[in-house]
Amino acid sequence: MPDIIEPVPGHSPDAPVCGTSSDAASEAASEAALSMPGALLRRQFMVAIGASAGGLEALSVLISHLPADLGVPYVILQHLSPTYRSMLAQLLGRETTMQVQEIEDGMVPEPNCIYTTPPNRNLDFRDDRFHLVEPALEVLPKPSVNAFLYAVAEARGEDVIGVILSGTGSDGASGLRAVKASGGLTFAQEPSTAKYTGMPQAAIDTECVDWVLPPAEIAREIARLVRTHGQIQPPNSAETSPATLKTLLAKVQRYTKVDFSGYKESTVWRRILRRMAANRVANLDDYIALTRKNPDELGQLCKDILISVTSFFRDTESFVALKQALADRLSAKQPGDEIRIWVPGCATGEEVYSIAILLFELLGAARHDYKIQIFATDIDMAAMGLARRGHYSEASLSGVEPALVARYFKPNGDTYEISKELRETVVFARQNVVQDPPFLRLDLVSCRNLLIYFQNSLQERVLDIFHYALAPAGLLFLGKSETVYQRENLFDTVQRDQRIFRRRDTPVAKSTVVSLMMDAVPVHRSGALAPRPRTLEERFFAAAAGVYVPPSVMVNAQMELRHVFGDVGEFLRLAPGRVDFNLLSLIRKEWRTELQTLIHQAQHKRASVMGRTHVTESDGAPFRMAVHPIPGSEAEPMLLIGFEPVAPGEPTRASSSDDLHPGLVTKDLEDELIATREHLQTVIEELETSNEETQALNEEMQASNEELQAANEELQAANEELQSTNEELTTVNEELQIKSAELAEANADLESIQSSVDYAIVVVGEQQRLLRYNDTATRLFNLSPSRVGDSLRDVLAGHRLNAVLEAVDEVIASRRAVERELTEGQRHYLLHASPRLTNQGEMRGCVLSLLDETPLFEIQRELRDKEKRLMAIMTFSTTLISVKDASGRYEMLNPRFAAFLHQLTGLSAADALGKTDQQIFPAEIARIFRERDLEVLRTSAATELHEALPLPDGRATQFIALRFPMLSDDGVVVAVCTKWVDVSSLQREHRDGEHLPG
Repeated sequence: MPDIIEPVPGHSPDAPVCGTSSDAASEAASEAALSMPGALLRRQFMVAIGASAGGLEALSVLISHLPADLGVPYVILQHLSPTYRSMLAQLLGRETTMQVQEIEDGMVPEPNCIYTTPPNRNLDFRDDRFHLVEPALEVLPKPSVNAFLYAVAEARGEDVIGVILSGTGSDGASGLRAVKASGGLTFAQEPSTAKYTGMPQAAIDTECVDWVLPPAEIAREIARLVRTHGQIQPPNSAETSPATLKTLLAKVQRYTKVDFSGYKESTVWRRILRRMAANRVANLDDYIALTRKNPDELGQLCKDILISVTSFFRDTESFVALKQALADRLSAKQPGDEIRIWVPGCATGEEVYSIAILLFELLGAARHDYKIQIFATDIDMAAMGLARRGHYSEASLSGVEPALVARYFKPNGDTYEISKELRETVVFARQNVVQDPPFLRLDLVSCRNLLIYFQNSLQERVLDIFHYALAPAGLLFLGKSETVYQRENLFDTVQRDQRIFRRRDTPVAKSTVVSLMMDAVPVHRSGALAPRPRTLEERFFAAAAGVYVPPSVMVNAQMELRHVFGDVGEFLRLAPGRVDFNLLSLIRKEWRTELQTLIHQAQHKRASVMGRTHVTESDGAPFRMAVHPIPGSEAEPMLLIGFEPVAPGEPTRASSSDDLHPGLVTKDLEDELIATREHLQTVIEELETSNEETQALNEEMQASNEELQAANEELQAANEELQSTNEELTTVNEELQIKSAELAEANADLESIQSSVDYAIVVVGEQQRLLRYNDTATRLFNLSPSRVGDSLRDVLAGHRLNAVLEAVDEVIASRRAVERELTEGQRHYLLHASPRLTNQGEMRGCVLSLLDETPLFEIQRELRDKEKRLMAIMTFSTTLISVKDASGRYEMLNPRFAAFLHQLTGLSAADALGKTDQQIFPAEIARIFRERDLEVLRTSAATELHEALPLPDGRATQFIALRFPMLSDDGVVVAVCTKWVDVSSLQREHRDGEHLPG
């Protein structure tokens, strides 16, 4: 069962018990640091931020205002749905230049990095590393802010800055208390700026929050603290600092009635320096000046010293040893005996209940045979209020065995409640361990980690009081860093390592203990307000009362003393133990019954009554008791009880039987018996009436309480489930809002893009309803926003381009894209219609786009006309023309070349297209053609040569072959064109012409 937090000082002289086994070391280190003049208290901070519903907005503001160079790691604990993939790291990464990443198990925190927790995992911090923990099955928010704050407070102590932002519930409240108890700094979001005030308000209600600010101001304050934490120094002068500290503590005592003068200076300095940092004050003189202007700061300082946090079963070995020592102590007890335990400085009650559980485990079912009383005292009423409730978080029970939790705790929402039987054994009371009387006849006093904060003189005083309060051989249980060396003569050692001691039978006078407590009571200055001079009438009544009035006391209806007249020392006596000023407790036992009877008679008769004659012990003087009702306000009736002297002539019970008539003795006894019977009868009647009424009322209350408790448990369970679900939904909703904003931005970008294109876009939804269009479509189809949602058929009814409706029908029917040309007058359009499908492939309409291709159409028509003229020229040309691509494949042949090819090879033009010369001509001719083509490709220049091609009849035909390259737009040769002119035909025509007659 590990410790939960580092110890902090409690309150003088009954400080809360809280700490670890390293208390002495940490105190020594602090004292050494504080003793160094001008020592800079440098620290390495870690910031832990808890949030829930509405926290994303607050986190974004906080992160965006944090400087990126503070050298501090930040841990964000945002309640998340266990099944929802969170985008928190990505969303926060847009707000800062710092690295934002999700925590992985075993990760070491780095400065200037922001860490987020994954869903459905709690976060622990041990050995300077993050550890992911599988959460319990209870319906509780995850990750637990309390659990991590407890862990990091234990590990880092004063170097922790805890922040609670918007959220529902109370997660993080007790964790902030642990952070402050360990010396860290605490923040909560100003509730008026939070979407949900539950978490910040619960933190504020603990009174452990140093700053309540909006998120942006929290970021600025964190930056200021981190950057200036080394500039605040303790006083440099060892001569002046004690006097200055004494002045400040005197002011605290006057304001809060709590005396810290017995504390070690280092303990107090640490808390003063913390308050100085919180108030942006650099030296002690300025801080004292601040307390003059703002006296409430004295109360804040007192609260800082009074931070009360404990843990269950702190130091496992110590409780094992205590269990053995208690078992030995209980072995000597008999059924019906009392078992009395005192826990001074109980704080929030964890240690008290730990001891109670230990006692129940030792006694088992036999605990009902003993009168168990456990007294838990403190002067921090707020902490005791938490202890009285007995509600503790799941994180605070992490060190308790599950079997003990099941036996002694009951789940109650997000907390665990102490069982009723265990709670009824503990009595909580406000008490100052030095100034107030101690409890007596104690079997055990558990006062752990309190003495280490006291100076030696105060330690000696407290140990004397403990020795006086303990029964013979009673046990004293101290902290791991405490001992009884100042009073070794009063205690024997039972377990030195575990600090368990036994009372030694060394007498200590009661007067000594009383004088010690009286010394602790502050003496009022003689210079206080001077008493008011008494009037002549007051002086007369005082003199008359002293002369004529017998010794008397005035009491109220509850028998509490209000005034004493004369010397009543013969009649009243102080009982040992706690001081009680009730008259029935002070009156001597043998007269108590008669006094009760007289008071009862006087109250009912509303007249004075006299009692029997008695004699005093000192001088045997006879007297009798008289009770007189005092007229006055019915709101507070008063009684005057006088001890009146009896005349000497009257017989008294002190007279010997030889001097009295036997009848007088008998009469006296009969009168006493009658008075006793009357009193007894009165008491019996009152008790019977009261018992009947109480019994009936108790039965009704029990029935009502059971019904209310059952209903309350059901409502609490339902409320917790709803709260947890609400937090998850709120977190998801926040992220969806962010995504919605992103989608809106993307939609705006899409609209801007679609409006910027120069072709019409129309989106048609289910039932062919118009959903979306761009500006070009507006001009083309005369659309308006009022037509969105109408059927496209109604929108385009009578329009010149209503032919697009056929394409819509075809796309919806075939689920395939359609592309066609539309002509309207002199305008030409390219229509493209594609199906509009969901991710699951469901048909949700179609998307139409119309591109005005009129300019392109005109150009294409011109090209076609030119191509026709060119083809006509080539067709009717007498030249043989062919075009081959760069690889030598024929792409085009004119008719003359096709006829020549057929004559030469028997192939048609269709057979030659796509083939090379090697596939058409003989090998030698094909080689020559390819080489000449390659020459053109290589030089990118035209060539002109005479070529002879053999005919099938054996004749050779002479040609002039002109080859020239065809270039692309970038100057690359993509084809070779060859033009053959038949020279043989020209020669024949020339010869034929020569043979013609001239």
